[in-house]
Amino acid sequence: MAGAAATSQLLTATVVLAGAGVAGLVLFRRLGFGSVLGLLAVGMVIGPHGLGVLAGGEELRHVSEIGVVLLLYAIGLEMEPETLARLRRAVFGLGALQVAVTTAALAAVATLLGLDPRAAFVVAAGFALSSTAICVQLMEERGELYSERGRKAFAILLFQDLAVVPLLAVVPLLAGSGPELTADFGQRLGTTLLALALVLLAGRHLLPVLLDLTARERNMEAFTGIALLSAVLAAWVMDLAGLSTSLGAFLMGLLLSRTRYHHQLEAEIAPFKGILLGLFFIAVGMSIDVARILRDLSVLLPLLLLVVVKTGVIFALARAFGCGRADALGMGLLLAQGGEFAFVLFGTALAHGILGETLYGRAVLLISLSMMATPLLVRLGDRIAARLEPPRPPRPVEARIAELDGHVVICGFGRVGGTVGLMFDALGIPYVAIDQDPVRVEAMRREGHNILYGNATDPRILAAAGTGRAGLVLVTLDNPATAERVVTAVHNFFRDVPVIARARDLAVRERLLQAGAHEAVPEAVELAITLCSYALRHVGVSEAEVTELAGHLRERAFAILRSATATSRPSEATARAGAREPAAAS
Repeated sequence: MAGAAATSQLLTATVVLAGAGVAGLVLFRRLGFGSVLGLLAVGMVIGPHGLGVLAGGEELRHVSEIGVVLLLYAIGLEMEPETLARLRRAVFGLGALQVAVTTAALAAVATLLGLDPRAAFVVAAGFALSSTAICVQLMEERGELYSERGRKAFAILLFQDLAVVPLLAVVPLLAGSGPELTADFGQRLGTTLLALALVLLAGRHLLPVLLDLTARERNMEAFTGIALLSAVLAAWVMDLAGLSTSLGAFLMGLLLSRTRYHHQLEAEIAPFKGILLGLFFIAVGMSIDVARILRDLSVLLPLLLLVVVKTGVIFALARAFGCGRADALGMGLLLAQGGEFAFVLFGTALAHGILGETLYGRAVLLISLSMMATPLLVRLGDRIAARLEPPRPPRPVEARIAELDGHVVICGFGRVGGTVGLMFDALGIPYVAIDQDPVRVEAMRREGHNILYGNATDPRILAAAGTGRAGLVLVTLDNPATAERVVTAVHNFFRDVPVIARARDLAVRERLLQAGAHEAVPEAVELAITLCSYALRHVGVSEAEVTELAGHLRERAFAILRSATATSRPSEATARAGAREPAAAS
């Protein structure tokens, strides 16, 4: 009977968490506030201080912290060691200064407000740290994690994780346990080095072998288990050593980023990461006592001081490290909250008698409130940044085209033309596109592309695209008749500019060459040759043989065409059918 009741409670809690979580995500995303604020709000509503539907927020937070572990593990998988090496100045320079200066500034404010110096230091150190879970999730949602600002913010978060050990070690010293701590220093150092060595050994040697074994046997269930085990194992080892669990997971992900399985590892843990991270945000929201805040609004004063002081420090340091005003302000407001590690630090200080029960409760409430305020602060930062550095109006397309010389003119910017444009963008090759789809033209212009609306068979449109100064005209239209007219127009009015055209088949290719194209690529032939080349490589044929055979196939196909066209010409019906096809860009 007791087992059935427990099962019923578990199912009820699952339904409430899942239903309320989805509702919060949909509503707040639609309102433009993002998922983090939505999940925090859900926790406030369903928690013991809201409707009281669920209790046990503290236990839920401890369990769901595995989501934070998986989040850092995924970031490690995406970040190569070389990238981390390039961040060392930001990690050990900007990150170290942020923790030190913010701690000093907040400690000074707390002392002036009447706190004991020891308690002031612990509270300041805890609030100098930020929430990795909230900051990284917000940066991922906004697409900023791998921007310059995102990398520097992540570097600060990474150093904050490194600062966990010394901060925990300082608490017993402040409590008067210095001699014991000094005597135990060697053991703690040895434990730390051993934990790092175990993570390194597992990530470099043991886990890659296990991943190879399960992948060869196509045992995807075991592969998923190893993906989760690798993240949780690193966190567990680091936790036993008194280090940051998130740091351990990040290091493990970084080690496995060199394996060929890193994309699949990330895919395997993604569902678990999303669910557990969502539960973590809900659990944080459940700890916020709204009624208490409304009874005593003075608790909001420390929140205001925290945001102002921490944002000011980070803004000044980020500016010193080369960030613009908008980026520096954005980083400051993003990192302004207290972090999840502060819960641990304040709990340790409470156990050693440095913090009293009342101060501990207010500090924990302030952490939760600051987390809740972060999405709103980030949106505020966006508005202020727009005033600090208003975006420059884009230069007219015509002005940009007038400065081009030796560029490529792409006639048709659909699937084929757009793909060619992407390749040109990657290589830095300037081009101007011409297309007759107004929606596509408007969308591409908003993204900064040089694209004109018009009919590419019109010499005036070709002239507006700078065809007379172009180094090449590329015709990607899939309508044979329209493509032929474009080639003819270029040949008649811009005879010195070479033309390469897309052809549907060999017959169309011949017509385009006769119209003046320097080369025409038949889709059917090239697709067949490409498919054949991939198949030959797959069965072990050398690259040289594949290339030679592809050349022979092209020569043979063109020879067949020349032989066929020497004895017959395309029927008038075929020509009329081609002329009737609607113009299309592809």
